[in-house]
Amino acid sequence: MNEYFYEVFENIPRQGPGLKESTQQAFNFIKSYLPSRPEILDIGCGKGVQTIELAKISHAKITAIDNHQYFLDCLEKAAQKEGLAETISCINADMSELPFGGELFNVIWSEGAVFIIGMKEGLKQWKKFLKRDGFLVLTDLVWLREDRPAELTQHWKKECLTVLNIEQTLEAARQEGYRLIDHFTLPRKGWIEEFISYLEEIITLLRAKYATIKEAQETFNSIEFENEIVKKYLDYCGYEFFIWKN
Repeated sequence: MNEYFYEVFENIPRQGPGLKESTQQAFNFIKSYLPSRPEILDIGCGKGVQTIELAKISHAKITAIDNHQYFLDCLEKAAQKEGLAETISCINADMSELPFGGELFNVIWSEGAVFIIGMKEGLKQWKKFLKRDGFLVLTDLVWLREDRPAELTQHWKKECLTVLNIEQTLEAARQEGYRLIDHFTLPRKGWIEEFISYLEEIITLLRAKYATIKEAQETFNSIEFENEIVKKYLDYCGYEFFIWKN
């Protein structure tokens, strides 16, 4: 990832697909089981749109981690603006090397970030940080159909992205000892209107800013190709919210 890639994602609200209503829906599955002041770890928080929403609806103490400091700076500013500075703590850390002891959190939350280490690794590595009867709540890209378009399959293979279907994901969680609470598919709005549309807008502006820089234009081409192929095959794939109990 180069500076032009980061400039794109630094200038959009969300760094991956998501929707406030879906964050609320997922939290509603677990809220009655949580203590009055739960400890939540938000992994790969980005600029923290979902972190702020979680803080508002959970009354939790939230630790938010990301490995890009600019995103964390944005989240800290947003937390201060919302009066949540005492609620949200930001840490620059790698999700595969979390700087914590075991069994610290009532909830581990991660929207659109587990792909970085892979769902199976996330399920395995993060389990030790959950308290007994804690919850793991994730979103990840999944196949929604078995008649998979060759163009999309080949693209993800080229990008070294492993995409499971829903049942494969559920089975991976069962093998790690998680108990399924529920799962649901993120509405299209969370991908198109809340994410891709912002990418398209900022890329148009940055293309003009870096009109003479080949590396920048190639970066923008790559992101736009990803956007177009996703929109073309959105009936075949989607982001799934998974809610598991430890």
